[in-house]
Amino acid sequence: MKKIVHFLYEPGDGGLDRVAILLANGMADQNFDTELWLTNRDGPTSSLISERVTVRTIPTPPIGGRGLRLLLQLPALAKLIREHRPAAIFSAGNQSNLTLALGRMIARRPSTKIIQKITNPVERPGMGRWLSYFRRLRFAMTARLGDVCLTLSAADARDYAESMPSAKERFRPVYNAYVSDEMLQTGENRAIRKPDEPMRFLAVGRLAVQKDYHTMFAALAKLDTPSWHLTILGDGPLRSELEELASDLRIADQIAFEGFVKSAIPYYAQHDALILSSRWEGLPAVPLEAMACGCQVIATDCSPGLTELLAQIGQETVGVGDVDGLTSAIQQSMEKRASALCDQTFIAKYSITSSINNHLQIADQTIG
Repeated sequence: MKKIVHFLYEPGDGGLDRVAILLANGMADQNFDTELWLTNRDGPTSSLISERVTVRTIPTPPIGGRGLRLLLQLPALAKLIREHRPAAIFSAGNQSNLTLALGRMIARRPSTKIIQKITNPVERPGMGRWLSYFRRLRFAMTARLGDVCLTLSAADARDYAESMPSAKERFRPVYNAYVSDEMLQTGENRAIRKPDEPMRFLAVGRLAVQKDYHTMFAALAKLDTPSWHLTILGDGPLRSELEELASDLRIADQIAFEGFVKSAIPYYAQHDALILSSRWEGLPAVPLEAMACGCQVIATDCSPGLTELLAQIGQETVGVGDVDGLTSAIQQSMEKRASALCDQTFIAKYSITSSINNHLQIADQTIG
C-alpha cells in the first residue's frame, strides 16, 4: 500500500493544525498507510490524533524559532524520506512548503510527491511593494520545487496563477476539512432567537494584529443599543491591550474573554452571529463552521475565497478596517428575528469526509 505522510510542525491551536490532523485521521480510517511527521509532538490538539496514524518526530536541534528549526531539520527530514519512501507528503501550510521540497531534493527521491498548501495570503495589507515582489518570487520558486500547490479557494488559485505565472500550472483549489457531522447536526437542530433576547455575538481567533479586534470593538461601541453580548474564543499577545480598550470604550461588561477552547461547537450553538474582523486570511475555517452550525456571519473582505463564497448566498463583506461599515453590518444582523440558517448542501462541500476524498483524489492524480 502506498504510504501518505502529513507534515505538521506541531499540533498547535490553529485551524491549520486541526485540518492536517483530521485529514491524516480520515485517510487512516480509509485504510491508507498514513503517517504524521512532527517537529514537536505535544500541543493543544495532540489528543485529536488517531491511534491508527503513525506519528514520527523529526529530530531537530532546539535552537531558535520555528523558521530556523525547520531549516536545521533538513538532514533528518531527508533521512526519513529515504528510509520510509512515502508516495506523497502533504504540507500543512505555508511555512513547511519549502522545507519539504528541499528535503526531497536532499533525499534525491523525486518519486515522493510533494503536495504543498498555501493557507495564508502571499501578500498582506500594508506590505511594501518590494517585499510583496520578493514574496511572490519566493512562493513561485517554492511551488515549482513541489508537484502541486493547493489553495483554499478557486479565487486564490486564479490570483496566484496570475501573480506568479512561472508556477501557474502548480496551483489547484481544494476543499479543506472544516465542517464536521456534529456541526451540520447542530445547524439542523438550531433554536430560533426570540425577538426580545439580547443579540449574542461570537468571535473566534487569536488575539493578534491579524484578527483586528480593535476595529471590531470600535464598531460594537457605535451600536445604538446595548442589547448585545460578545464572547471571544482564543488567546494571544494582545489580550491585556484589548481588555483595556474594551474598558476605555465602556463595553467591557458586554465582552467575555474565554481563552482557548478545544471545541467551539457549543458556542456556535449558543450564539446568533459570528463576527470576523480580520485584516487578512486564507479561507478561514471559523465562518464555515459557524454557518454549518446555523450562525449568521459578519465578515470583512479579508479573504477573496470567503468573499466569493458569501456572494454565492447573496451576502456582502465589509471593507477591511471599515468601522462604520462593520457597525452597519452588525446592526443589520441584529434586526433579523432569527439566525440565517445555511443551506446544508452549500456548506457540505467543506465537510471532513468530502475534504478527505478531495485530497485523496489529488494525491492519486499526482502520484499517478
